[in-house]
Amino acid sequence: MSEKNETRYFSGWWALLFILLSLNLFPLPFALLIDSLGDWVYLNPVTVDMSYLGSVSMHPIADNLISILSMTTLVFFILWRMKIRNIPYSDIGALDFNPRDLYLSIFILAIFIAFEEIYMLLLDIEIPQGFIEFMLSDPILLSLISVIIIAPIAEEFIFRGFLYSQLSRTKLGPWGSVGLTSFFWTIIHFQYEIKILVVLFFFGLFLGYLRIAYKSLGLPIIIHAINNLFAFSIAFYFS
Repeated sequence: MSEKNETRYFSGWWALLFILLSLNLFPLPFALLIDSLGDWVYLNPVTVDMSYLGSVSMHPIADNLISILSMTTLVFFILWRMKIRNIPYSDIGALDFNPRDLYLSIFILAIFIAFEEIYMLLLDIEIPQGFIEFMLSDPILLSLISVIIIAPIAEEFIFRGFLYSQLSRTKLGPWGSVGLTSFFWTIIHFQYEIKILVVLFFFGLFLGYLRIAYKSLGLPIIIHAINNLFAFSIAFYFS
């Protein structure tokens, strides 16, 4: 096999470092770009309690646009790097799935959400009001795109797709890789308190299980999107 056609997988640990750096660096040029559009992108500011970081002023237009553009660009950048290295796209998991597997996954998700609600009720945990206000601020369409479309696709592609595919080739194996990717996926939601992060970690394990059990990336994406849609709907109708 010629060197040009040789598959060159990423080192699992380098892939992890690359993702962590990219999630922090990719938004920067888009933040500058959005800032150049004028003051209108900073309309409707919302003060959000970022748990351990304190109160932060967030802007529904600017912050959602930065998230949408940076996460989408990162996904295409990773795909481009995989093509350069001749890494098969199939390694990240199939996009199709059996409808029966989807129905079963939704049923399990419903059970998970029920236990989550009991857990939060017993420990008197509430999502910070500032996050809900930010999510429901005008233009709400940007929040819908960011929360229900971009976040599930990009996060699952990055963590349960690309990162899992590289780490699972190491001594961690499939379940060790699921645990590690779930941990770091939880970490990027650092704005929540630790009790909420515990729930997110177990949700990440569930999504990782779907990736392993069905060799599908499409299934975790859909389940992630349904979960976010449910949370968005609860915030919209009951807040």
